[in-house]
Amino acid sequence: MESIKIRLEPVTVNNWKACIALELAPDQEGFVPSNLYSIAESQFYPDARSTAIYNERNQLVGYVLWGRDILVNKWKIFRIMIDKSHQRQGYGKSAISAIIARISQEPNGHEILISYHNDNEIARILYAKMGFVEQEIDPEGKVTALLKQDV
Repeated sequence: MESIKIRLEPVTVNNWKACIALELAPDQEGFVPSNLYSIAESQFYPDARSTAIYNERNQLVGYVLWGRDILVNKWKIFRIMIDKSHQRQGYGKSAISAIIARISQEPNGHEILISYHNDNEIARILYAKMGFVEQEIDPEGKVTALLKQDV
């Protein structure tokens, strides 16, 4: 399958309101915190990257928070969401691939963690296809999976 073209841009004063207006489908709402919460949280971690996802038509289609996890000192995709009107078009997979490529250029970028809710079967299947292997499930139902790349 051909890769969908997306562009990753930092969340800024110019696009943060559009990012917080993105919506999940009703059955997905418990899977990730709101984008407003994620954008606020990212302000307190120097290695967090609050990022907007745009499609080839320059439409904002999603949001992703990624960076170094200070608790385990590894790169991590903390959360990703695609707006309900843009799902099932390949944007999530393309965005994750683009973030993996960016992280791979960083020091110690050969190991990447990703988190998702245990009930999110679509995420579980997608991440497994991309090479992530589940490591643990915490008491709140958050799954952490690891992608190990060749150095």
